Amino acid sequence: MGTRLPHGTPFGFGLTFVTPEILNDLAPGATSPAGTLLGACQDLDAAFAFVPSWEPWATDVAPMLHAAGVAVFWAVEGPLWPVLEARGLQEGLRATLTHPDDVARDMREGVERVITDVHRGLIQGVSAILIAEDLAGSEGPLVAPDFAIDLLAPMLAQVVGIAEGFGSPTVLHSDGDIRWLLPAVKRAGFAGVHAGGGLSFDGFERLFWAAHALELGVLGGIQATELHGGPARAEVLGSRLGLLARAGGLLVADDGGITTPGEVHALGLALAAARAAAGGRE
Repeated sequence: MGTRLPHGTPFGFGLTFVTPEILNDLAPGATSPAGTLLGACQDLDAAFAFVPSWEPWATDVAPMLHAAGVAVFWAVEGPLWPVLEARGLQEGLRATLTHPDDVARDMREGVERVITDVHRGLIQGVSAILIAEDLAGSEGPLVAPDFAIDLLAPMLAQVVGIAEGFGSPTVLHSDGDIRWLLPAVKRAGFAGVHAGGGLSFDGFERLFWAAHALELGVLGGIQATELHGGPARAEVLGSRLGLLARAGGLLVADDGGITTPGEVHALGLALAAARAAAGGRE
């Protein structure tokens, strides 16, 4: 990740797909979703935040975050999942193995939709683009690996190239262990990956070091499932992440699975511990 992705603070932390409704306790005076997200970022001293382009408040919050010094990661849905859902999820996933060219043909129109969504963010001056495509789960790849490497990754490279033309790096979001995909992610021009759900901390650490070897940045590390075990468990998670962050190339963030105010509270404890372990401010 190095200098290609904005860090904002010596210890880089950000919020990903946490809905404003869950963040109300961190921004009690806010009167809009955009205001809530901004207030939460300020309360947590977040260096960056994901802004889902599909939300009606997206175009309101992006300039607010930018003005407050919070880097905006403009999130768009990739071209694959709409095709899978239109085919029926199980049938669509199977088709990436049995009829990959047919799925790729159906995706091509979707690439133009992705480019349009990305452009909406780029003209607002966002700091980075995030393309969301869940390609793996806790048990391994969801789609046929050859399909993702040979057909999907080159399509995504088109989008990455457009973002680079605006000076914005691009990050790929996926759940699960995507170490098998990282060389293709690198070739497509991505600056890094966001590790979503479906990983234990040990699994996340393995993904981090695999990406680190390819000079790909990693966002994530705070698994929502680890925030259910009480304050001590949250602090242990944060301390481990802070130590890992010392290696460089890691922006600490949630995995996108935070859904309750209690998890937000535990997130704050994990974050404080991570900052302390990384040598940042508490």
